[in-house]
Amino acid sequence: MSDLSNFLPRRWLDLPRLSQWMTQHWPKTRHADWFLRLPLAAVMLQYGLDKFPLSADAAAGWGLPLWAWTLAGVGELAVAFLLIASGLLASLKGNAFAAILTRVAGLVAAIIVAGVIIVAYWAPPLDLLMFNQFHLMLLGASLYLALKSAPRAQ
Repeated sequence: MSDLSNFLPRRWLDLPRLSQWMTQHWPKTRHADWFLRLPLAAVMLQYGLDKFPLSADAAAGWGLPLWAWTLAGVGELAVAFLLIASGLLASLKGNAFAAILTRVAGLVAAIIVAGVIIVAYWAPPLDLLMFNQFHLMLLGASLYLALKSAPRAQ
C-alpha cells in the first residue's frame, strides 16, 4: 500500500493550514439554508395538499383518526408557508422573529416527519437506516432548521 504523501502535495496534508485556507477563501453566505428550506417546503406542501379534501376514509386507511389526519395536513401546509416566509423575512431584515419562525417550522416539520416514520414506515433501526433514507433526510433537515445556531455578524 503506497503512502498518500507520494501522491498529494505536502501543503495539502497540512490539515490545520488547509482548514485555515478553506475558511478564508471559500465563499460564505447567510442564505445557504435555502438549500434545505426549499426542498423541505416543497415536500411538505406536496404532502399537505395530498391530504385535501380531508376524508375520514383516507385517514382510516393510515390507521389515524380524522383529527390527526387534519392536524398533519394543516401542519404540513403551515410548515411550507413558514419556511418560505421566514426565509424571506431573514433575507430582508435578518431579524429575530424570522429565526423564531424558522425554528418553529423546523420543529413542527420534525414532529410530523417523526410521526410519519412511526406510523407508516416503522422498522428495526437497521432497516430504517437502509431503506428509508428519504424520511431520515427530511427529519435531519427539519432538525437542522429547528436547532441551528443564529448566523454570526461578519
